[in-house]
Amino acid sequence: MRFSRASKQGNVAQPLGTAGVAMSDLVNLISRTADGVIAVDPHQRIVHWNRAAEALFGLEAEKALGRFCYDVISLLDDSGCVVCQKKCFAVGAAHRRELVSSRELRVRNSAARDAWVSVSTIMVPSGWSRRVALIHLFRDVTYQREMKGIMKQLRSHLTDAPLPRASHAPMSPPLSAPAHSLTMREREVLRLLSSGASTKAISEKLFISPLTARNHIRNLLGKLGVNSRLQAILVACKQGLL
Repeated sequence: MRFSRASKQGNVAQPLGTAGVAMSDLVNLISRTADGVIAVDPHQRIVHWNRAAEALFGLEAEKALGRFCYDVISLLDDSGCVVCQKKCFAVGAAHRRELVSSRELRVRNSAARDAWVSVSTIMVPSGWSRRVALIHLFRDVTYQREMKGIMKQLRSHLTDAPLPRASHAPMSPPLSAPAHSLTMREREVLRLLSSGASTKAISEKLFISPLTARNHIRNLLGKLGVNSRLQAILVACKQGLL
């Protein structure tokens, strides 16, 4: 199989032939996103590698195009098992014409850090083009994974903490006045923060602008009397807000 030079718009190896032109246009369109986009042919050779994929995997498109995907990418599941391999699960599903569910996987060979990505797979109709078989979209979810881990440890600590001894001192109210003053929208934002959502993810989930999401976060931090999101989550857990 021959590849042309990577295009300026998306680092695409342009498939030759009439059927391939429409497919390359589709892949270029999908690549207009902040997510990493990688396309492979029926033999698992990489035919598309956009700039977001370059940043995520630390490899330029010129060094990835034409190579087998399992020789370039190394993804692990939660159990530490290698997912990227010859005739992987996604390829088998494509041959059976089955949809592939999105998964969160760890990037073992990330140049920057131990990253986690959410992987979505698009199967290309067999009658459309024989040049591209699968299109993978990679979204960095490292921050969300780290926050989930922190929240799990935090909840475990609060659950395992010994109960205070009974005393005749008057019980303090379950919620402080600042916590009572949180609006419904601020409570929604707080719950999303506890799930590891970023400002951008919160804005998309609530259909608000990133600026509005940042304002809500700043307001709830002020009302809870804390300086960071993690401190806000800790206070919210102690006061029964989460």
